[in-house]
Amino acid sequence: MTKGVVVKPILSTEFSSRGQVDLIDVQSMSRRTFKWIMVYQDHLTKFCVLRPLTSKRAAEVAFQLADIFLLLGAPVILQSDNGSEFTAQIITELRSLWLELSIVHGKPRHPQSQGSVERANGDIKDMIVAWMADNNSTDWPTGIKFVQFSKNSAYHGGINRSPYVAMFGVNARVGLTSTPLPQEIISCLQSEQDLKTMLQQQETDANEPETEAKADVNEPEREPAEAEMNESEQEPEPLSQHQTNLDQLHNRISSQRLAASESRRQQAERMVKRSRTGEIGDNIALLIPLVDRGRGDPRNILGVIVSRSMNDQYRVATKSGFLKGSYSRNQFDICPERLLKESDINNDFEISLREAVIKSSISGEQGFVKCSCNGPKKCQTNRCKCFKSKQLCISRCHNSLNCVNK
Repeated sequence: MTKGVVVKPILSTEFSSRGQVDLIDVQSMSRRTFKWIMVYQDHLTKFCVLRPLTSKRAAEVAFQLADIFLLLGAPVILQSDNGSEFTAQIITELRSLWLELSIVHGKPRHPQSQGSVERANGDIKDMIVAWMADNNSTDWPTGIKFVQFSKNSAYHGGINRSPYVAMFGVNARVGLTSTPLPQEIISCLQSEQDLKTMLQQQETDANEPETEAKADVNEPEREPAEAEMNESEQEPEPLSQHQTNLDQLHNRISSQRLAASESRRQQAERMVKRSRTGEIGDNIALLIPLVDRGRGDPRNILGVIVSRSMNDQYRVATKSGFLKGSYSRNQFDICPERLLKESDINNDFEISLREAVIKSSISGEQGFVKCSCNGPKKCQTNRCKCFKSKQLCISRCHNSLNCVNK
């Protein structure tokens, strides 16, 4: 049984064709004056930028977005799930800061189309919690910078590479630790000249025979003045060589982004392939909300699709009768076998989902009775639901420890 795809997956083929922005509420652990985290993500490369905010006003969000756009470039479409009014205010503020800017906003109040940045929000929250625990600090405005680098340099399953590689064409570097030099040599380096000497020594050791490498170790080191003179005498690389290196880097970045776009397309195809629309007569397992089911009842109720509208809204019937209202594809699972037939359905009247659950329940309704009496002695009259039903008060009732009906 698989969930249905609510919307057609959004695919991007170019960098900055679509940017997604969302806000994370951290008011419960505000630090200094910061209470929000703004998450901006490029839809193709999944490269994200995090900024702490003091409020969720459109002016402050637009100021931070302008700073990002002036660094990475502005997208064609700016997408947010905070409402079209909120996005329109941000675009208005951005245009007041940047007169040449012209962008449009995407679908608002539609979390399914914001699924990429919504999943990133969950990862970012977990990474911030882990950073604070590892560093024994609550200074999350500082920690989000490290979280941003970790998120961008980590492997992303949707594009089959890290966002950093899709963005820049190379793996993220962390200083000298990204070089092949051993840690004991890195700790001894003091200047750029020492680094060049060690890299040249490693290259020599790799190319020359072992006997020649040992002979070079016994040779006296050159004087610094002589080394600088030799470096100055070296001819600079021709312009054509630099242009070739730039072309190679550009081709590498283009190939990485093209591969990321292809991976996203394949992921979307797999998503659509795993899902199918419901047909009339299909058996479905409809999820029962927690407030509508008893503790001993199953999580789903078995039903049959009896009709489907043009807007992909489904009418469902159970053994107890037709369910009131319509359901979308993501609210139920399709059963691989038909356990109920149309002859097993009661077509006489409509009932609510709660009524259908009560009629099929073994434990009866929600499985417990709860009262809200505000005094210990009030639970010995028929005004108390528990006393009237001849049941004892439970922990879900009032907080009085001296209740006479416990």
